[in-house]
Amino acid sequence: MKQQPDIDVVIRYLEEPGNEEHKRSLDEWLQLDAANLDIFLETKALWQGEVLPAAASYNISQQWQLLDTQLTAAAIPPVTTTIQPLPVQTAPAKEKGRIKPLVTRYWWAAAAAVLVVVAVTLYRQPLYIAQQTAQNTDSLLLPDGTRLYLNAHTTVKYPRRFQGNSREIFVQQGEVFVDVKHMPEKPFSVHLKNVDVEVLGTSFDVKETKQGVKVFVQTGKVKAVYKNGKSVILTPGEEAEMLLAGTTISTRHHRNNNLIAWKTGHLTFVDAPLSEVTAVLEDYYKVNIVLKGDGLADRKLLATFHKESLSEVLDILSKTLQVKAIQKDSLVEIY
Repeated sequence: MKQQPDIDVVIRYLEEPGNEEHKRSLDEWLQLDAANLDIFLETKALWQGEVLPAAASYNISQQWQLLDTQLTAAAIPPVTTTIQPLPVQTAPAKEKGRIKPLVTRYWWAAAAAVLVVVAVTLYRQPLYIAQQTAQNTDSLLLPDGTRLYLNAHTTVKYPRRFQGNSREIFVQQGEVFVDVKHMPEKPFSVHLKNVDVEVLGTSFDVKETKQGVKVFVQTGKVKAVYKNGKSVILTPGEEAEMLLAGTTISTRHHRNNNLIAWKTGHLTFVDAPLSEVTAVLEDYYKVNIVLKGDGLADRKLLATFHKESLSEVLDILSKTLQVKAIQKDSLVEIY
C-alpha cells in the first residue's frame, strides 16, 4: 500500500479533527520523529490563521511566487524539502508573465507547510517554546496567567501566545504541576503521548512515566481522556493512572498532597502504613527502600516533614517506629 505523504496526514487531520482514523494516522506519524511535532504545531497555527512574526530579510512574496510556480507547473518535479507535495490536478494555463493561482486547498496547505518550515528556520522565532529542566525544578508563567511548575527531567512545549478559543500545552516527558488561570470561555488542555487532560480552571499534576501517565487533582475538576477513548472525571484528592500496556483507567483517593511534595516540600502521614510511607519517600528522595522483617509494612506512622533531608527523616522513623534504617548510596534498608 502506498504510504501517505507526511503533509497529507497533517492536513487530513486539520480538516477533520474528529475523525478517529485521521487521529491514529497523525499519532503514528508524530511518534516517528520528535521534529514532526514542531512541523504539526506550526502548520496547525498557520491553518488557524495565526501570523508568523515579520522579518525584513525574508521576502515572503517572492517565496510564495516561487512555491506557486512550482506547484502549478504542468510537470511537477520533485520538491527539495522533507515534505512531499500532494497529487493535484493541473490548473488552466494563464497568460504568460502572470502567476497561476492555487486551485485546491491542498495546494495551499502544502505550500503553507513548506513556507512554515523555511520561515521558522530563518526567523528562529517559533510560535511554540520548549522548556526543559535537568536535575533542577523550575516554574514559568504562561501568556494567559497560568503557572507551570516543572519537576526535574521535564520537557514542556507551549505557545508564545494563545490564539482562538482554546489553550493547549504539550508535556513531552517528566512531571508538571499546572495552576490554571480560570477562563471558562477558553478551556485549557494538556496533551501527553497517550492522554489528554481538559480543564477550565483548577490545579493539578500530570506525570509521564515509562509505564504510562498519572493525573492528580489538587483543586477543581479535570477530565482525563485515554488514548482508547475512555475518560474519567477527577475531583480534589483523586488520582488516575493510565498504563501504556493496559486499556483501563485506575483511580484512587489520597488524603494528603504527598504526590506533589516535589513542588511543596511537604510530606504528611496520618496513620499511614510503612509500606505507603516508603513508597512516597522513594519517589521524593529518588532512592530504593527495602523492608526486611515480618510486620514492618503494616506499622503506622503519624508525622509531618518539610524539606528535611533523607537522613533526618530516617532518624525520625527509627525513633518513632523502633526500627533500624541503614542507607548506602541510593539504597535504604529498614529492619
